Amino acid sequence: MPESRKKVMGGRLRWWLSSVAIFLVLIIIITGLFFAYQKVYAQKFWPGLRIGYLEIGGQTRDQVLAQLKSIEKNVSDKGLKFISGEKEIFVNPIVISTTDPDLAKPILTFDWNKTLDNTALVGREGSWDKQLTEQLAVMIFDRQMPVEYSLNREELLAALKSSFSELEKPPANAQLVIKGENIEVLGEKSGYVLDYQKAVGQLDKSINNLDFQPISLDLTFQEPQIKKEHTGSAVNSLESILAIDSLKLTVDPYWWMIGKDKFVDWLEFQTVGSEVVVGFNKDKVVEFLEPIAAAVNVEAQDAKFELTGKRVTKFQASRDGKELNLEESYNKINQQIITGRAEDIELVVEVTLAKVTTGDVNDFGIKESIGRGVSNFAGSPPNRRHNIAVGAAALNGILIAPNEEFSLLEALGSVDGEHGYKQELVIKGDRTIPEYGGGLCQIGTTTFRAALRSGLPITQRRNHSYRVVYYEPAGMDATIYNPSPDMRFVNDTGYYILFTTRIEGDDLIFEFYGTKDGREVKIDPDPPAIYNVTSSGEPRYIETDELAPGVKKKVESSHKGADTYFKYTVTYPNGEVKEQDFYSHYVAWPEVWLIGRQPTTTPEVITDDNQNSPPL
Repeated sequence: MPESRKKVMGGRLRWWLSSVAIFLVLIIIITGLFFAYQKVYAQKFWPGLRIGYLEIGGQTRDQVLAQLKSIEKNVSDKGLKFISGEKEIFVNPIVISTTDPDLAKPILTFDWNKTLDNTALVGREGSWDKQLTEQLAVMIFDRQMPVEYSLNREELLAALKSSFSELEKPPANAQLVIKGENIEVLGEKSGYVLDYQKAVGQLDKSINNLDFQPISLDLTFQEPQIKKEHTGSAVNSLESILAIDSLKLTVDPYWWMIGKDKFVDWLEFQTVGSEVVVGFNKDKVVEFLEPIAAAVNVEAQDAKFELTGKRVTKFQASRDGKELNLEESYNKINQQIITGRAEDIELVVEVTLAKVTTGDVNDFGIKESIGRGVSNFAGSPPNRRHNIAVGAAALNGILIAPNEEFSLLEALGSVDGEHGYKQELVIKGDRTIPEYGGGLCQIGTTTFRAALRSGLPITQRRNHSYRVVYYEPAGMDATIYNPSPDMRFVNDTGYYILFTTRIEGDDLIFEFYGTKDGREVKIDPDPPAIYNVTSSGEPRYIETDELAPGVKKKVESSHKGADTYFKYTVTYPNGEVKEQDFYSHYVAWPEVWLIGRQPTTTPEVITDDNQNSPPL
């Protein structure tokens, strides 16, 4: 081989070897940097990650959690501010009751643990190259992580509407007026309303940005849906409707007649698609149907039993339930009048079968107590004590079938004046509004404790928003209100469970009877561990027009914030072990005072210390 060729080949070999060496060195350096980077940020969030406006890259979970909880406390202390024109209100993240903490419902709750769990997974899932790619993308382009939260839109809208509705003047549709043989169409009127849904949408954005600036509700011009110029064909259809002398409503074996002299006042213009028609006003029809419903409705009734000593005696037979469906019955009546037909109308009745029938009493297996729950309601005002007694009586003697998921809300049924309950006042926006349901969280808490002590699987339970003296020890409480949250558990004993209730002094006692199967229950620690205790903060003042200017009234005592934990372990006779972790977070809650708007004198102070903060 010529010398020159050898030199060329040798040079190429040296170049190739040098390239390989450089490449290997680069790989080693990159690998080293990668592992060093992983080690540095093993317990920290990657650079470029944000939660709202918070730059959290390089921070630990505990550091970020502390900042998020500080933001939450600021929102809790100040409230959510809404403005319309010259009026402004602060909506509390929790609906406050002036007399009973059971009616305190969270409007806004944050799940910081889930938020941080999702954030911690970024760049840490999948293969190493996928992780590295995601880490680099976050570093270069940044990424804002969504805030996990729950917003009770129904309660928020109720608070906004109760405070701002006086500023609105809704539009009025063209009206139909019939007097004897005379038919007149009154013209429509335009109006202006507040865009509540837009405000709620703005709050969603504020939450994700952690930027809680005041939210404006703007009055918007609104045209009526039905105008006089579009009612011509509808008026022409009146001939067939007014030819009807009466309507007959039936529910076997009953019937009711509605004469034309009555139903003619129900007639109004409505829209079906893009067409204007004449139909019945819904509110007036439902008002007519309500006494009929009272006569037709029969609540479903399971077989119930009373325990006397060790003997079970029947005291209530089962009965299927019937309920007049007001919505569907109205639709059926209205559709018929729109078409101008005079046939009899069978109202819509729904049947609910009893879950436990009298014929099922052969073998219930009710032999002994399998667990009991106790709570104390000392210091409760009269209405609250009354509601606790009514709720307990509704549950006494209920039978829970094998494998049934028991729902406390379903078992209690309707919570209203008709069923013996009394109302309490809650604060929504800057108004106080009466609501039913006070005292029922005492029922929820005691049921939760009885289910735990019986070793039953808990399928739904939520703690209260803040600590309440009635439910100490903290962490062993359960809040309920319709339609959610509920308190649910499963009867997995293989036998029926008899639910018994009684009140002894200030103690509410629920006891479950059935057949023991040898399962062992452990609650550790018992009572639950308490940690992250925080101060209640400065008092909060809510301006209201319902007190004289300058008058102050205390409606809520302060409560320290805290977290609690216990592990619920059930060991079955076959060796199977089931565990559930129960974490409870209670927000710090300051004193709350109502104050008459624009005080002009030294405030008169009215105290109400029915609600006390529990000891820590």
